Amino acid sequence: MIEGVLLSLGLDTDEIKTYLMLLEMSKPVTVGALAKHMGVPRPSLYGFLRRLHGRGLVSQSTNMSNIRTFFAVAPEQVNLLIDQRIGDLHKTQDLYKTLLPELQAKQETELITPRFQLFEGEEGLKHMLKDMLLYREIETQAFWPIKSMLDILGPDFFRYLNKERIKNNLYTRAIWPQSQTVDIKDHPYLGVGEVFKREIRVAPKGIDFSMGYWIYGNKAAFISSRKESFGFIIESAELVEMLLAQFEVLWKLSKPIKVDPKDTELFLRELETKVD
Repeated sequence: MIEGVLLSLGLDTDEIKTYLMLLEMSKPVTVGALAKHMGVPRPSLYGFLRRLHGRGLVSQSTNMSNIRTFFAVAPEQVNLLIDQRIGDLHKTQDLYKTLLPELQAKQETELITPRFQLFEGEEGLKHMLKDMLLYREIETQAFWPIKSMLDILGPDFFRYLNKERIKNNLYTRAIWPQSQTVDIKDHPYLGVGEVFKREIRVAPKGIDFSMGYWIYGNKAAFISSRKESFGFIIESAELVEMLLAQFEVLWKLSKPIKVDPKDTELFLRELETKVD
């Protein structure tokens, strides 16, 4: 586990081994002793120690005989590096937000070719729906056979998807066919209202479908039933415009579902715990 944390901070495997070995030895050691203990050439070890020293994970000292020794600093220093990485990422994100309008403008042309991505299998379909989580602060529309979608991707994935969707402030209006409704008691993450950032309506009798689509931005993500198990994303402003027009007609004809707040209390507590 600690190796994974250190890798995420940019350390390579040799640097990690060196740092952990110094922690294990728990006292200052010479490069010669450390090289012998690790079976690593001294010139290479000097490079590892120099980089670790630059990151504040290793300190060095020289005794009266002018012999240099090295030792690992307190493990708490790793947490400071994590805080620094988080701060750097926030600064990078803020900078990117200022550049985003310019990048979007460069991407726009008079003739835009629709973009198409195909996905297959359960993992491919999960990856496809995660594309929506790249967006923030928008309204989305889902023409959604929820029972079939749960059968394909499972409740755990939709619990995760809804937590991330709510965190990203993606407000969703969803239409379910009557044959595809589920009991919210069994799926508390499918609640409605302001906290859930979602409205759900049930389509009129006779309107049935097993393939669904989810509209976000200029994209529409289509997903089939388990029988065919494939999906695709089309990025096309004109297609989205047509789908939205059809969605709005059916939305007006559909009836809102009623959800007992008690049925969603458990999921709401999970959200509050995550925020805390």
